[in-house]
Amino acid sequence: MVDRKTPPTLNPSNPLLLALYHLFMPMGRSSRRTFWITLAGFAVLVVAFEWGLSQHDNTGAFFFWGFLIWMVMLVQGVFGIYGKRLKDFGRSVLWILTLIALILVVLVVIMLNFGGAEYFAAYGEYERKAVIDPAVREALDAEFQAKMARTGPAVSAITGGLMLAFTAWVGLTPGDEGTNKYGPPPPY
Repeated sequence: MVDRKTPPTLNPSNPLLLALYHLFMPMGRSSRRTFWITLAGFAVLVVAFEWGLSQHDNTGAFFFWGFLIWMVMLVQGVFGIYGKRLKDFGRSVLWILTLIALILVVLVVIMLNFGGAEYFAAYGEYERKAVIDPAVREALDAEFQAKMARTGPAVSAITGGLMLAFTAWVGLTPGDEGTNKYGPPPPY
């Protein structure tokens, strides 16, 4: 039987293995210092990977597989880094899912309040399979795209604020001194 609470014994003198463990292994706990260092390294990795993807044609196989790998890396990294830190002070990784759900709710509410509901209502006047005159479609799209474009700064500020507050909470909360339900305290 595999013990999923106790992290594998790692040699702290091998920084590559240590970094990979903290980036991509959701088991165990991590200290505040390790969280901030790993988060900074992960941010650099994400930006570099995104830059590499932007250097290629976004319709080819390279972009498809690169984007797929990037998304898996992003999700696994977020759960690995934040999950270990949450476990250090006795919280579940479900807090990450709560943040994602909250961001989605905020996005939907903002979209519906800043022209999205009117946009859906305008298209709702037509039957599902009706052919809409291209001039009418362009006019509707132009009107509502202009309204929704003005919400960009609000969306960025609110979602960025939520993520920043979550990161500060996770990164600044002291960990449990001894062993908790997620295992022993981090050795490094």
